[in-house]
Amino acid sequence: MEKENVRKEIEAIDDMLSDLFEKRMVLAKKESDLTQQEKFVLTMAKNIRPEDVSLIKKQFNNQLDDLSQAFVNRTNDNSDLFLNNHADFSVFKDSVFELRTLANKAIAQGETNVINATIGTLFDENKKIAILDTVFDCYNAVSNATKAAYAKSITGNDNFNEAIFNWVNQNSNIELHHKTVAAPGGTGALALAFNSFLNPNETVLLPQTAWGSYKVLAKTANLKCDFYKLTDENNNVDLQDLMLKALRIIRNQGKLVVVINDPCHNPTGISLGTENWKLLIKVFNKITENGPIIIVNDVAYIDYCYSDGYDFFKTFNEANEKILFNIAYSCSKAFTAYGMRVGANIILSKNRQTVENTFNAFTRSCRAYWSNINHGFMEAVVKVLNENKDKYLKEKQHFINLLKERSEIFLSNAQAVGLPLFPYSEGFFATIKIEDDALLNRFHNNLIARNIFTVKFDKGIRISLCAITREEAAVLPKILNEVLEASRQ
Repeated sequence: MEKENVRKEIEAIDDMLSDLFEKRMVLAKKESDLTQQEKFVLTMAKNIRPEDVSLIKKQFNNQLDDLSQAFVNRTNDNSDLFLNNHADFSVFKDSVFELRTLANKAIAQGETNVINATIGTLFDENKKIAILDTVFDCYNAVSNATKAAYAKSITGNDNFNEAIFNWVNQNSNIELHHKTVAAPGGTGALALAFNSFLNPNETVLLPQTAWGSYKVLAKTANLKCDFYKLTDENNNVDLQDLMLKALRIIRNQGKLVVVINDPCHNPTGISLGTENWKLLIKVFNKITENGPIIIVNDVAYIDYCYSDGYDFFKTFNEANEKILFNIAYSCSKAFTAYGMRVGANIILSKNRQTVENTFNAFTRSCRAYWSNINHGFMEAVVKVLNENKDKYLKEKQHFINLLKERSEIFLSNAQAVGLPLFPYSEGFFATIKIEDDALLNRFHNNLIARNIFTVKFDKGIRISLCAITREEAAVLPKILNEVLEASRQ
């Protein structure tokens, strides 16, 4: 009963604060009208709409809960009788899925001009999930008995592991010792790396603007994070910060684990290219004087490069024996099968024993974490790559072309209105670059009020080109720029 009464008091306070917030919104609009300036922008319409008020009040209440929990975490003993010392038992919220829910709710309520640019799933021009029929024809050809059975090995079926390695090495560029371990999606492949190479409280080096789950993976593995920028002050792709941070970390802890999401970086769309990788390998070879280096190359979107995305792997052959590569490969995007949860970690090095040791360690982790992988879909991938490759490639190319069209339309219109973007090369996403955190927050909230749903990252707002239509790609930059400029007021 006491707990219920406390909750009622909190809700009463929230209601009062929410009412005050609504009054402030109305007064701010009145002030705007009186001064003929947009000092408090929630919508480009003349008046604040009731649905805008409702949405912003809901956001405000959610933020109050978050702030209250943060205060409790700072002031109370943040331990639990049953959990270990590094367990984080605060409420976990995935912003992408929350925003997608808000967008769908707005559509269901009859809102017009809703643009959902949140989710990292490829959609066709009818706003339906893109499906490669070749893939699912192959999956349907797999017997029910095979689909129901355990996989043939803890580390994945041998024919699947061979097919994935040959696919990644399609240019025959990789000349290193290798082993492949099947995993539940690219996330599972990354989890193997995050949990295998560093000791608790050591530091992993991540991109500053990056997929948020890297930090979740690091925290779950009880690791600290440092971050590198991918662009310089002139917004050009630049690796100096990466190399300086790498040197500092390896000198401090005698080992470096660095995550490089390339090509088709999420969220910016940057692809480093072969020449930048040559430079990286050259520098990493030099700094291995201080200890070994593990390069975790997240290639989740590699199959949607606009040209040959696999060429840069030839630079890996120049790495010395103190460098180990983990290629985190995702079947989710390549085979439009996000829910099947199949991927792979490809282990590469000039040092054969290092590859064997890593494979053995990964095998135990697989048995402990997930036992084995989706048998039926591994068999489907083998059928696609070994028996239906040409048909699969032709079908996939249609969606690559569609994604490229959208990106060209979006970039052209963004350039026309002066929208500040990270340097986009290719891939599912483009990102508006915003260094000012306060402006970033205002901009994101104002977009939601306009029924424009995007994802906020560190130093940017991500636009999912994969999920919007060509028509939306044409009109969106102008709206984004208008809201951004109004948010500066």
